[in-house]
Amino acid sequence: MGKAALIMVIGFSTALMMIGSNISKVSNQSIENYLGYYKNSFAHNIAAAGTNMAARALWADPAWRAGFGPKSWMGGYYRSTVKDVGINQVSIVTTAEFMDHTSVVAVLLQPSSFSRFGYYSVVEGSIFWITGDTVWGPFHTQDNIRVAGNPVFMQRATALKGIIKNNKTDKPKFLGGFESGVNVSMPANLDPLKNAAANGGRLFNGPDSLYLEFQANGQVKWRVGAGASWNTDNLSSFAPNGAIYMNGGNVHVKGCVNGRVTVGAGGTQGNKQQGNIIIDDDITYYVHPKKGSDDLLGLVADNNIVLADNDNTRGDVKIRASMFSRTGGFTAENYGSRPVEGSIELIGGIQHNKRGAVGTFSGTPPKRVSGYLKNYQYDERLMYDAPPYFPTTGNYEIVSWFE
Repeated sequence: MGKAALIMVIGFSTALMMIGSNISKVSNQSIENYLGYYKNSFAHNIAAAGTNMAARALWADPAWRAGFGPKSWMGGYYRSTVKDVGINQVSIVTTAEFMDHTSVVAVLLQPSSFSRFGYYSVVEGSIFWITGDTVWGPFHTQDNIRVAGNPVFMQRATALKGIIKNNKTDKPKFLGGFESGVNVSMPANLDPLKNAAANGGRLFNGPDSLYLEFQANGQVKWRVGAGASWNTDNLSSFAPNGAIYMNGGNVHVKGCVNGRVTVGAGGTQGNKQQGNIIIDDDITYYVHPKKGSDDLLGLVADNNIVLADNDNTRGDVKIRASMFSRTGGFTAENYGSRPVEGSIELIGGIQHNKRGAVGTFSGTPPKRVSGYLKNYQYDERLMYDAPPYFPTTGNYEIVSWFE
């Protein structure tokens, strides 16, 4: 009996020692795992902080490429390298170390294009957005945004000056949020597009007008001067990098774009007879934007973008483009005296200095007297893509973030 008890005690003791040893090992392993997680988290936080600091420096100075490092932070340190990659893209790679752990964050940025705005203006004037108005795509104005009733803004809306309501009871709907005090100024000139046209694209000099008729087969018919003979080229060889620019003249466009191209027109400072783009007929894409199209058109004018008054623009007109007017706006020629037309079906965006008119109304309830109705839709692809060398805001936006 005594031997059995002794054996039992020894057995229990051995088992408890083994259990205690395992508990100790598990406890030690848990502490090591916790310490590893702690170190990894700190290293990651340092890398993320360094990346944000580099991005902030790049935002303040788009030409900044100096980078950081090694720079102490939160008990560790980081290095950030900033360099140009690809076409108009910048990478930030931050490597951080905390104790014996390393973390890397890599970010790819590109210039923020004006084409991402469904609507942009410098001057809104006395025009109100009213009940029944729906704005698709990002919205920004350097002016006050004036609202009456319940207009709907589907994506983020910003304004430099704020909101002016017609009545205290007005309730605009900002489904993507609203922020005031945001400054997105117009570029001083269109030189980047002009330079791109001179180096890998196609640059023309006025004063004669350039006429472009895009073809569904990927070609473009063109001539300089209304009475000149037509030339025909493949768009890819006519302007390999996609930039076409008329310096000191106007550009007339129409047709069906098969490819990616930005057409620009620059005028002599103060001469409103030059630097305009005139839309002579429908301008569409070979593949519809909502059906997987890779066709993309930018229309960029130093002055105005004008829908011409001719037999081809009677009734409905289709426009597929992002339209940028640096000192003027988008308008219809003779909008106050031309007949009552159909609608302008735009799929793209409008960015201009000041809103132009495309028709007139009178009476109560309002009745159209001349010109067009507006059927403006945002091309959702422009949120992440842009026509070649389209004007940029001078700031960067994040394309990808890897951790």
